Amino acid sequence: MAATLVVLAACSSNSGSGGGAGPATTATTTTVSGAGAPEVEPTETGFQLPDGRLDEVKAAGLTFEKVEFATQPDGVPWPTQEWATGELPEGVSRDEVQGVVDRAFGELSTDGQTIDAILVVKDGELVVEEYNDWDPDARHMSWSVAKSITSSLVGILVGQGRLDIAEPIAAPEWSEPDDPRAEITLDHLLRMSSGLEWEESYSDPNSDVLATLGQDVDRAGYTASKPLADEPDTQWYYSTGTSNLIARSVAEQVGYGEDLTAWIDRELFEPLGIGTVEHSLDATGLISGGSWINLSPRDFARFGLLYARNGIWDGRRILPEGWVDYSRMPAARGAGMYGAQWWLDPERPTMFYASGFNGQSINVFPEDDLVIVVLSNTPESRDEEVRQALFDVFGV
Repeated sequence: MAATLVVLAACSSNSGSGGGAGPATTATTTTVSGAGAPEVEPTETGFQLPDGRLDEVKAAGLTFEKVEFATQPDGVPWPTQEWATGELPEGVSRDEVQGVVDRAFGELSTDGQTIDAILVVKDGELVVEEYNDWDPDARHMSWSVAKSITSSLVGILVGQGRLDIAEPIAAPEWSEPDDPRAEITLDHLLRMSSGLEWEESYSDPNSDVLATLGQDVDRAGYTASKPLADEPDTQWYYSTGTSNLIARSVAEQVGYGEDLTAWIDRELFEPLGIGTVEHSLDATGLISGGSWINLSPRDFARFGLLYARNGIWDGRRILPEGWVDYSRMPAARGAGMYGAQWWLDPERPTMFYASGFNGQSINVFPEDDLVIVVLSNTPESRDEEVRQALFDVFGV
């Protein structure tokens, strides 16, 4: 299966961010072929939570609820090629769903701020798929949804025994003896608790996040050069830079540039049936781990279904056992709002979601076997009204 890699080239505008607005982009295309590449094998190495993690969560006054992940129902094909469509579940009104869609595409889509697509997957089938003058095959900006995708790449390598999240990362920027940053692990980065100084501001033109959006920079190197503001694992703060450091840890294992994107395509996207992906490669050949991994609406739903299926796709384990639970376990310093590159909702303790600036979200409800995707361009967070309305209609 051949997939097209679209490499985004940043223009001069500074109106955006990794989790927020960003420079305007143009696209050039190259082709990364998966033909002849070895099939992804089931992961053989298990994943073990760091010692004492559940105790840390409890000591922070947080809770972690175990869930039973659903399996793909008999007779429902995996959407590797095409999505099976189904009826709304019993008790969900088509008129109420249509009312949410009509409002989303009507009064909530004005002044250039639009809700572009709404998809709902229930029991492995698409039961809602609506577009607001959006080409279903076009790639939608992901912004920080990319962070959740980057986390899955770490999971794949952990499952292959090639990365250990508990080990300090090997960053040349802090290789000197006694450099306190040398204690930073992938686990710290994944949970936004590295302690590295960072300003995630989209209004300050001199902020760190805006400094790392262009393609003519070394995004990970910029982040790694920052000093510690706090000791690792003592504070939580949101940092697109840490996601770029996570991406560099992946690249150090599989290569940069086309080697990196071909590996991602082969190990993650091809098994799910995801074809064309838009990446932004920086001057070092590193993907933007925190901002720009753009997929079609149906492909965002495929990624959500992978997590709803506990990392298994059509009988093949893509993510190691325990990785999805690790991703949705609250970070002790994150006030119950964040896991490992996935957002959490304390009011819905088993739900977790990927979220991007201007309102892209993949909302996963494993106990309800439900995935809700909302894609938008709404700086005023109009998408949040749509998400909450859909949650109410589906009773979650």
